[in-house]
Amino acid sequence: MNTSALFLKKIVFAGLFLSVASVSLSGQNTSKEIRLKNNSSTTVTDYTLEIPVENLALPFGNYIAEYEGKVVPVEISSNIYNKTFAILPIDKIDANKELKITIKSGHAEAYPKRTYAELSHKIGGQFVGREYIGEHSWVKPNNITLPGSFTDHSYYIKYEGPGWESDKVAFRFYLDNRNAIDVFAKKTSEIVLPGVGIDGFSNYHNMAAWGMDNMKVGAGLGIGTIAVWNGSKAVRVDKKDSTTCLIPMDGKIRSQVKTIYYGWDANGTKCNLTSLISIDAGSRASHMELFVDKNIDNLATGIIKDKNAKLTIKKEEGSEWSYIATFGKQSLNKDMQGLVVFVHTKQIKQITEDELNHVLVLSPDNGYLEYYFMPTWELDKEPVKDEATFLKCIDEVLNRLNSKFNITGLK
Repeated sequence: MNTSALFLKKIVFAGLFLSVASVSLSGQNTSKEIRLKNNSSTTVTDYTLEIPVENLALPFGNYIAEYEGKVVPVEISSNIYNKTFAILPIDKIDANKELKITIKSGHAEAYPKRTYAELSHKIGGQFVGREYIGEHSWVKPNNITLPGSFTDHSYYIKYEGPGWESDKVAFRFYLDNRNAIDVFAKKTSEIVLPGVGIDGFSNYHNMAAWGMDNMKVGAGLGIGTIAVWNGSKAVRVDKKDSTTCLIPMDGKIRSQVKTIYYGWDANGTKCNLTSLISIDAGSRASHMELFVDKNIDNLATGIIKDKNAKLTIKKEEGSEWSYIATFGKQSLNKDMQGLVVFVHTKQIKQITEDELNHVLVLSPDNGYLEYYFMPTWELDKEPVKDEATFLKCIDEVLNRLNSKFNITGLK
């Protein structure tokens, strides 16, 4: 065995995440100094640095990173292909600047939890038809498998599906026949989802100290919802054999929701679709990764229409990322709200619309597709009250997506 390499095995069982090492700590170096260079012409903020675990060559253990007098956690995260990364937060790196980062054994106990994900449901009651009734308690297994017939308004799953959040915003999606993504807007940087949805089925539609559900999704795409384009409209993931949803990561700096749709009927093609949603500390944007095991060249996503919102489309040939965005008094609370979806320009097949939605039709690359979706709100802790501020938020995300970093000091 090469004892200078780090081997990690991930096990998800009954909602617990375990890390298992197959190395010995004796005689191994437990620190590494790397240098991160921002080669772009713009300052990048709230950046999550990802380093392939095998490139660090550190033994199994708990690690921190130190730079410019800051101490931050190092966490382990995987992408949809189960490739494992060490991740750490960089709050700011100026244009053409180099950071010296020391990764070493330790615990960042003082660092706050800035992301969260959960999947909770009731116990103690029973199903009567489609509805779960009776006295109940809540349990958070963070893992569930449901039949394809599971439908909306069953009153079983807390706020009807998984939830995930950063210190900027929270989301949920309906884990039923709707499979649409919704926004929980936050007025605080604190973690709020553990207390949402336990005091009544839909109280979160009313303004609370933490914020509220401020999007009306209905039959639309909400923001960033997975769909297939049938030639005239975007059809959500409504018909499938079964669905498994789990929380593979609930960290201080990244949290994730993974969902596998078995036997999805994608406009007549039966397939298995896997989605992995990630959100990072300091980010309003969620990252969606998709993998489909059949040739589906018309996957779709988008933004629900609103007559009070202005549509902006930015697609530039030669640019890696493009986006569609809406801004206006379109929130459920009749406030100024911005919605944007970022996609790889090369994967855009068509930008179109149907009766309810602004739609991006996308072609996966060997079954793989990724995009980002982001809301803003005028009552955020960092309020976005006008279009100019909204466009600045978009530029900040584009700076992160287009950033050109160079890492030295790895093996």
